[in-house]
Amino acid sequence: MGGVLALGACGGGSEPVATAEELDLGPLELEQEQEAELTELYEAAIDAGNTDVTIYAGHHDEFVAIYEAFEERFPGLTVVPETFVGADLQTTLEAEKATGRHVVDVISNPNADRYADQGFAEKFTPVTYEAPEWAADRIHPDQYEDPNGFYHSPWALLFSLGYNTEMLEDSELPANWPEIADAEWADQVTFMTPSVPGGMQTVLSILLQSDLVDEEWLRTVASQSSIVAQDQLALQAVSAGEYPIDLTSAATSIRKAINGGAPVDLHLLENPVIATEKWMPAANAPNPEAGQLFLSYLFTLEAQEQVMEAGNFPLNPHPSLEPAHGWPALNEIEFVPLPAQDQMREEIASNQDLFQDITAK
Repeated sequence: MGGVLALGACGGGSEPVATAEELDLGPLELEQEQEAELTELYEAAIDAGNTDVTIYAGHHDEFVAIYEAFEERFPGLTVVPETFVGADLQTTLEAEKATGRHVVDVISNPNADRYADQGFAEKFTPVTYEAPEWAADRIHPDQYEDPNGFYHSPWALLFSLGYNTEMLEDSELPANWPEIADAEWADQVTFMTPSVPGGMQTVLSILLQSDLVDEEWLRTVASQSSIVAQDQLALQAVSAGEYPIDLTSAATSIRKAINGGAPVDLHLLENPVIATEKWMPAANAPNPEAGQLFLSYLFTLEAQEQVMEAGNFPLNPHPSLEPAHGWPALNEIEFVPLPAQDQMREEIASNQDLFQDITAK
């Protein structure tokens, strides 16, 4: 089953609760209507004794700072992170629905629409949410806002080259994806196999449906590279100096490795790839007000500051938000356009034979 992430300093549930007058929402820089809504949700959660927010997601490590800040901002509430993905998530949600013993309050999953379609979510639009108008022609709307009103995306993950800073200078690296197929980079690159579900399948499928690369490019890159079982292994190999380049590192993974002392950094190619984080309230949540409050918090300035520090990119950044790590804001990056959910699934399915073939080389 899912593993509970130890949050260390998190301990909001052990602190005394606050009254509406005592809540300090100033740092969130909310509008009056938004502040009133968050205050009402907080009071309802406290009054009902619904003080835990159980979150099912595929990973939590990059969200710890958000969880801690939420607990501090809303005394008496506690985030309970549980790790569920794929078949485990499906089985768990089905069991809770069948037995009526509901545990989860919030679900985060890249395939959120599939779980919503099965009745595992409730419709809810956070009062703090605002669609990123700049993204209309670059990100399909169903990647950041469910047309049926279930999920919304507060930020995007970014994938580009990871590299060992002791082996190469940033200026020496390829400028774009096509250049990685040059013979100059033979035996210099490692990456996770795309033959199993994961970020590499998504990244390569987004690239292949664009006009930037093709099957020949992928076969060439694969023949010149070391393909490993997990993305963590690829970044570990680069951190250890076994290879200078990880073909597609998530910016969050790079930040975590840097914080751990690894000699790595992110190299922004001309057209990096992005994917969106989708969040939604669970159906029949035991603590609905606390869950809705958490979802509303994700779109505030404070949460955006935390997530940007971790290496993600807010889709609709607060005007006061300053970019972190010397990286530009997402709307200033010429990333590969992100297609609709259905188109991406079709693309991934159509590439399965190719992915299996290059991995078996």
